[in-house]
Amino acid sequence: MEWIVIEGKLVNNFKFTSQTELAQFLVKVANYADEINHHPDCKIHKAFQLEITLYSHDKNKITDLDYQLAEKIDSLFH
Repeated sequence: MEWIVIEGKLVNNFKFTSQTELAQFLVKVANYADEINHHPDCKIHKAFQLEITLYSHDKNKITDLDYQLAEKIDSLFH
């Protein structure tokens, strides 16, 4: 899955076979986000899809931390 830039933010859409699987993945992402104190915006849609948006609000742009978090999220998904 590729992260794309939409309106200056990194966005990716992850698809799952169940809401339980989605929720388990989201907890892993949330735990890591808490560790590094950098939190993505997440939206559940179409029942089994999770859209994740990364953006450094305090810098008003995408930063290296966003790219690092994207790499970690990808590794948690695979």
